[in-house]
Amino acid sequence: MEISDKCLHEKHREQVIAMAGQMFFEQGIRKVRMDDVAAALTMSKRTLYEMFSDKEELLLECMKVNQEEKIRFAMQVANDSENVLEIVLRLYMYGMDNIKKIHPAMFHDLNKYPKVCAYLEIKRKEKNANNKAFYSTGIQQGIFRDDVNFDVFQFLMDLSMNGFLNNRVLMEQWTLAEVLDTVMRVNMRGICTEKGQRILDDFFKENKI
Repeated sequence: MEISDKCLHEKHREQVIAMAGQMFFEQGIRKVRMDDVAAALTMSKRTLYEMFSDKEELLLECMKVNQEEKIRFAMQVANDSENVLEIVLRLYMYGMDNIKKIHPAMFHDLNKYPKVCAYLEIKRKEKNANNKAFYSTGIQQGIFRDDVNFDVFQFLMDLSMNGFLNNRVLMEQWTLAEVLDTVMRVNMRGICTEKGQRILDDFFKENKI
């Protein structure tokens, strides 16, 4: 019975995280209250608070699940791809599909939750550390240029994306998809060799992007 109860509790937690995550991404974090999450799940607010002490704890769990999903997808793509640029482009398509479902306020609202920001910063550093080997492989494959300081490149990529996502004026002029597409196209072309640029051009032509 104890095992059954534990499994049921975990199932309910997963349902709450899935629903809350969808609401946070689609509506923005600020607009979603714990009452709204409970109502969407036809659950009492008391039960919800027994699972998560506050909104930030629930948001943190949603971000963890989201990061885990991205990592699983990236690993699958890496195993199925022939070169590093194919990985980049498939992840780009994945990102474009997902970013269209995200409310622009989501990223700005995140800044109000220090525990979540600290977690995401750790994941960003882990990703950047892994990217060093990735860029090195791209150079060996003749796809990335060997005269680029990739530490600086990664810093500028992070800086530009954070700048766009936290600038409400810009977000009112362009969609998240437009920003992601522009940043990816310009920056990736800049670090690619002629071989890499041909792969980029073929990809965009084939996908009519």
